[in-house]
Amino acid sequence: PNPGVCGTLRGTCSPRLAHLGFPRPPRQGDPVEAWEYLPGPRGMLIRLALLASALTPPLPPGAGSEAEAAARREDQEFEAVQPPMPEHLLALWRAGSGAYACFQREFHSAGAGALTPSARAALKEAAAHLEQLAGFTLGERREFILYGRLQDVFVPLARELEHCADAASWSLQRALHPLGTNSYAVDEASKTSLWNAGVSAAIGFYRRAGDQHRAQATLELARKHPHAATHYERLDQTPLVFFPGLEARPWWEPRSFSLVRKLESAFADPGSRAALLAELDAVIARGGLAPILSPAAPLGEAGAGRGEAAGNESGGTCGAADGAAGGTTPAWSELPLFDGRVWDEGACAALPTLRGLLRGRGSEPVDECICTAPVDAASPNLCGTNIVVTLLRLAPGAAVLPHCGITNRRLTMQFALRGAEGVEFTVGGEPRGYGGDGKAIVFDDSFEHMVSHRGSQDRYVLYAVLKHPGLTSSVETLKS
Repeated sequence: PNPGVCGTLRGTCSPRLAHLGFPRPPRQGDPVEAWEYLPGPRGMLIRLALLASALTPPLPPGAGSEAEAAARREDQEFEAVQPPMPEHLLALWRAGSGAYACFQREFHSAGAGALTPSARAALKEAAAHLEQLAGFTLGERREFILYGRLQDVFVPLARELEHCADAASWSLQRALHPLGTNSYAVDEASKTSLWNAGVSAAIGFYRRAGDQHRAQATLELARKHPHAATHYERLDQTPLVFFPGLEARPWWEPRSFSLVRKLESAFADPGSRAALLAELDAVIARGGLAPILSPAAPLGEAGAGRGEAAGNESGGTCGAADGAAGGTTPAWSELPLFDGRVWDEGACAALPTLRGLLRGRGSEPVDECICTAPVDAASPNLCGTNIVVTLLRLAPGAAVLPHCGITNRRLTMQFALRGAEGVEFTVGGEPRGYGGDGKAIVFDDSFEHMVSHRGSQDRYVLYAVLKHPGLTSSVETLKS
């Protein structure tokens, strides 16, 4: 057994933290106020989440099988590491990875983005085996793989409040692994970001669990990294990459943006409104919106925000039929229109009125307010995502759980086309509604935000990433 991760206080060995100037882990007998590096590891949010963009991209056809294939490759790598593991430890890994594979099959076959009872039961079974295995010294590479798998297990379980503290502590521990600490992002173009993803997620999960003490301690840890863009200034604004000095407020006045004025004016005109809604109906009728089916998507049930648990507690057997499986309508779906560089002409052809409103002046292909990605892929993409404009649907009774976006160098607009009634947005602790169909909201999604849909209709909005007014269009000017 590894004393570093066993016992009531599962510590992280000091050498991992010394080069960052982190304090030593607590020991038995330390006062309660001492920071506790709780259970072992969890990170790989970069692999799981939209990695916290307010939008998790839908899985394309076949992505479920691709995710399962990736997990199998990890299984093979784990077992191939030398020296071989004792049989009783190998049995724990195989039992845990087998239960996780069962979860993957259940989740992707259900096709609704929800956790069925049997999928949830498979995750809990995987957690039981893998957490037991984490109590043993396995070597750096095996531990890193194990921590990633535990992250994969606990992020979807954290849709339920009771698992948030576990998800937080594993997210942090994965970040503190040497391979995680040295995988960090300095801007939106960075190819690595395990450190950023781990500490950002840990803060959010601790906040959802109501543990402000550990959330604050994690924020202090995040600020100590000498290179990563995680020098956060407040607990409710912890995006993947953070840049001090920008004007920061949760809500922005919508009509200060020309795009909002253009959209609201068009909706107020009976003819334009009729055309917009007729095109929307046609897209819906032909099933044009694709479900968002990531296990890491922060989906829950209306009312299941910071203080209430989401999800059905009933169990199930992996492989057994669930009522939620097969044919259940996804809670969250979308039709991407613009990736920051080019428009999806096929999708835009179905929404010509809307596409016309999104064009810029004269020959400009995009409105001046909308974020555009640099041509040079090595330059930071201030949009923070490759889905810059999209049509989004959220089902009644669904919720988007508290989370932060990718970067504070952008803003988010949502223009309500239909179903705005009963939908409440909370950004930075301030709740608001759309104000009715045909109205827009603009917010900074680097602040923690959540959505609850207590209405009776599907909500359809136009989502667009906007340029932050505090930045010039030139990345070089920004850097200087």
